[in-house]
Amino acid sequence: MRSIHRVACLSLIAAVSSAASTARAVEIPNVGGEPMTVDVTNTAVVGFHFDNRNDDPRYAARFLDDNYGEWIDRFNLQVTWWRLQLGVRIDAATYFATPSEADADLQAKIAGDEVLFETDSIRRELNTRYLNTYYPAKLWLGYAQPGLDVTVGDFYAQLGRGLIFSVRKLDELAIDTTVRGGKLVADHDFGPLRLGATAFAGQMNPLRVDETSGRRLHGAGSPLFFGFPDRDSISDLEAIEAFTDAQGNTVSTTDRSRPSYLEDTVVGGRVEGGNEDVLLAVNGAMLLRKSYVSEFNDCFYQRQADEQEAPGSLVRGLCANEFPEFTRTNASRLHDTIRTFSGSVNLPSIADHGDLYVEVAGQQLRDGHLDRSGEAEEDLSGYAIYTAANARGGPVALSLEGKHYRRFFPLSASIDADPLTGAGFGAPEFDAVVYNQPPTAEPIYTEPIGAPNVCVTGGRGRVDYRFNRSASVYAWLGHYVSFSELNDKNYECDTDEALRTNTWDTAAGTELELERGKSHVKAWAGARQSDVAVPYSGFVNGPGEIFYSEGYVRYDVVKHLVGPFSLQLQGNHRRRYKPENFARSWLEGENYTALQWSPHISATFGYEYTSQEGCEPGRTEGLCHYFNGGLQWKSGSGGTVLDQIFDTVQVFVGQRRGGLRCVSGVCRFFPPLEGARLELVSRF
Repeated sequence: MRSIHRVACLSLIAAVSSAASTARAVEIPNVGGEPMTVDVTNTAVVGFHFDNRNDDPRYAARFLDDNYGEWIDRFNLQVTWWRLQLGVRIDAATYFATPSEADADLQAKIAGDEVLFETDSIRRELNTRYLNTYYPAKLWLGYAQPGLDVTVGDFYAQLGRGLIFSVRKLDELAIDTTVRGGKLVADHDFGPLRLGATAFAGQMNPLRVDETSGRRLHGAGSPLFFGFPDRDSISDLEAIEAFTDAQGNTVSTTDRSRPSYLEDTVVGGRVEGGNEDVLLAVNGAMLLRKSYVSEFNDCFYQRQADEQEAPGSLVRGLCANEFPEFTRTNASRLHDTIRTFSGSVNLPSIADHGDLYVEVAGQQLRDGHLDRSGEAEEDLSGYAIYTAANARGGPVALSLEGKHYRRFFPLSASIDADPLTGAGFGAPEFDAVVYNQPPTAEPIYTEPIGAPNVCVTGGRGRVDYRFNRSASVYAWLGHYVSFSELNDKNYECDTDEALRTNTWDTAAGTELELERGKSHVKAWAGARQSDVAVPYSGFVNGPGEIFYSEGYVRYDVVKHLVGPFSLQLQGNHRRRYKPENFARSWLEGENYTALQWSPHISATFGYEYTSQEGCEPGRTEGLCHYFNGGLQWKSGSGGTVLDQIFDTVQVFVGQRRGGLRCVSGVCRFFPPLEGARLELVSRF
């Protein structure tokens, strides 16, 4: 079946590519009396991963992310005719020279007695990684006319400022989640009054292949996701366990395939109305989870009674084969029905010198899962208040953001993200997939610890002063009090002082435009410190009051040289201290230098470093260094076939350090990289 899917996908790519190239006229003047446009974009990435120096005797996965090649391809087709638009995106992932069980086992043997995992862990890791995958990732058909927009298939959606619901593409985190279903947007003007409404429903559609790790996400199966990758059984890899039952008979079994994602369903909408002075809106969304927890528990207790000599882990695996159920690691995943709703007031212009936005939201977590004793997770209810205001007068601009969240949880996807209990079937790299993005009121790159936004009160103020059109300075100050940063399981938002953290975040910077905009300087320096209200005993060096501290400098400098040539420097340098995990502070950062020939060529040299303990196997002090180089070509036009085929070409060779990357409170860990990468973007 997999080969049939592969041939079908490749045939469709070839057919559409051939049609686009022969029709090369992109715009067809008359099809049934209406013009038609055909847009084809293909992004192909070929890369090879060398040894990234992150081997760890505790984790088999660290021995499997070296020495393999990949070809990732994303083919996009959009056809527009009359009021209709058809879109297709086909994703393909092909791996070559991938690590085998024997390769990883040999690496583990070289590591010696320090290795803490079993060889079976390698076999299980490979069950969901480096699998050739070809599938229609996104499909949609849209109809648009003045005042009405209808989409069937995949679409992005956001309600309000993201508190209620938000799915969109986050390239920085390799996340691209859509809803596959139906969406309707309508609006109409009644004189000065404008009314609008949005309604949508469908199942959540995260990408199924993680480009960073080669991990594949497997769904439970839904008619909406035809052509998606199938699951593999551990038995395919001969992972056979045996036990003796109560009668002394030897029984052998295997772990049959099971999903790492149970398709979540969402129903949501928005109604808004107002005029140019005030806009009022009501938002609502309900997340419904697919769950087999009751059936799993019944199976587990019955099998334990029938097969008393069977190991509990084996019985658990047998039941999970029939009724897939995961280890749930947060309150959101422990409930099958989540209702979130809000009302907002937006004053877009206050006396032409400011604006104001206020949103008040509520959240209800219902239908809690049963634990092993048969007790259901208790219902949880929470709320959130977010406000943003701006004021402008002369050369001064003031921005204020505030938040007060209580038991307000991220809508985490129903994914088996546990790297241990989900071994062989789990997908921990997809743990960052969420369906809402509550505003953090913090800098976009802030790395949260624990779950600070679940129970938090705080805000940030920023002042900008512009000397003229080419020069400005700014500074901000933020303060946040959280009761879920130190303990992310504080679901009741207990305000005990022993759980309280106090955070101050401040920075100051400047933006300068020089040589009539051909050169610019953007630079800022800042600091962040979180303290516990009561000395905490869980630090590496014993009780202390500093929970986290950081000082940093960031910059983006472009200097015009001559004609189309310019030199650019981008960098970020930090000194960090996190006593919960490390005994000492450490340095980390990067600087990228680029020579640009606008608009065609950019040559880049990058240097990254970190002194974090364990940045390389066995290293406890000193710097780890990472060097890389890159070259980018942009055609700048589509006048010829070669310009279209080689619209953008990027080459990367070298190393990058690992670490957490965050975008507005959504974070994921990226392992260190050492390899070569070629990316080709073609547009027709």
